[in-house]
Amino acid sequence: MESFTRKSLVTKRSLKYTYYVSPPAEISGKVPALLFLHGFPDSSHLWSRVISALGNIPNRIIVPDCLGYAGTDKPTDTNLYSYSGQAEDITDILAAESVSNAVIIGHDWGSVLAQRTFLHHGHILRGLVLLNVGYMVPQNELFDLSAFNSHTQQIFGYPQFAYWEFFLTPNAAGIIESRLDRMWQALHGDVEDWMRKIFCEPNAMQDFLLGTEEVPLKKYAQESEWQAHFKGQFQAGGFASALQSYKAVAWNVQLKSDATIPREKLQIEAPCLYISCTRDAVCTPEGTERAARQGLLPQLKKVEIEAGHWSPMEKPAEIAKHISDFLHTVSLS
Repeated sequence: MESFTRKSLVTKRSLKYTYYVSPPAEISGKVPALLFLHGFPDSSHLWSRVISALGNIPNRIIVPDCLGYAGTDKPTDTNLYSYSGQAEDITDILAAESVSNAVIIGHDWGSVLAQRTFLHHGHILRGLVLLNVGYMVPQNELFDLSAFNSHTQQIFGYPQFAYWEFFLTPNAAGIIESRLDRMWQALHGDVEDWMRKIFCEPNAMQDFLLGTEEVPLKKYAQESEWQAHFKGQFQAGGFASALQSYKAVAWNVQLKSDATIPREKLQIEAPCLYISCTRDAVCTPEGTERAARQGLLPQLKKVEIEAGHWSPMEKPAEIAKHISDFLHTVSLS
């Protein structure tokens, strides 16, 4: 994204966002803009190779550092991370760029934010692309982490969100910040079934960070570029803000946020592409099944790729091809 312009904006909620905008194209007003939202624990840089692989497309591209990351403000007030609040921030960025039609593309927590932005402000969005995380239908029941992990233990044979127990502790951010090399290995280790072993076994994440065992890295994660961006973002702190997305769900901030969406407005009527990954033990390919059964995604297209959780790093060209093909199904009308 070397040719992109770096900008900043203070939103209506008095939060400063940093974001990047592609050079204007002569026909960019005739096609929807593309808004890319990253997840944990990344930044706008996550999308750099996907965007490069898209080539010379006519769509204007906007890529923010999401709340809590990189050049954007890093508050530790969990309430500020409500989906509705962040969705308002995102639309403030679009308004600042005079964008009235966009396709929103999200990975990980960025996928959930993309969904919620669609539910709150769908009038300016013409399509939705979800990577790894499918449509998480708003619920009206209190979230109970222990109950959720017990349920997924029965379904998958492991507690899907076991690592949340560590992320919710007061010491988690400090432990991670003092062991960034080991956190990088935890995220991107190249060991069979690694994500399930580290993320989905009780205490495994913390035990690994505090231990000395070395594991090989996936090919993309060996590149100094990715490691430098990760370490540069968190060496000066900032992991406490990166963990707020987990706290906002676990402490039911998002339950209150989702309660503002009328139940009859949960259908996403625009074209939706869900890219699932075969080697993601946490965000499993079944991620859209409930929404699809309920008829909430009438224009859903699903594709599956051979990748782990950080698919934009691992398979950028393949993801770009699927996005490019999907854009042909999106119109401004």
